[in-house]
Amino acid sequence: MESPDVSHSALAAIPSSLRTMLEELAGHAEDRGRCSLLISSNSLANRFILERWGIRPSQRKRYRSLYAAVRRHCRTLFEYYVARGRFEWKDGAGIHVWGVYKYDRVRGNMILGFVRIPDGTPLFLSRRRRQRA
Repeated sequence: MESPDVSHSALAAIPSSLRTMLEELAGHAEDRGRCSLLISSNSLANRFILERWGIRPSQRKRYRSLYAAVRRHCRTLFEYYVARGRFEWKDGAGIHVWGVYKYDRVRGNMILGFVRIPDGTPLFLSRRRRQRA
């Protein structure tokens, strides 16, 4: 089985996968009373590859170049969101804004924390979270 091509248009769909992931995790987190969500760049890459091509993480060795390219792009995206300090999108329900902070970096896997910012609230992250970034 041949590895699928990783085109620029395919990589451009990763933020929508992150958006879907945040929406799903936000529902679970609200039930538990949590205010921030942690997402790793590798988990985003794994989920994106599964959704896009149907390739499971257990098949990572067979599709080594695909996983490497997507994970590299996810790390680059995460670095961009940390530098920007926010992740936002518009849909029919309005504008969704999430504050972003760097939680940890483990062997190249970047872990970000996402905090929902209510409408009309200025973006503010605590001093501790800003120092981590």
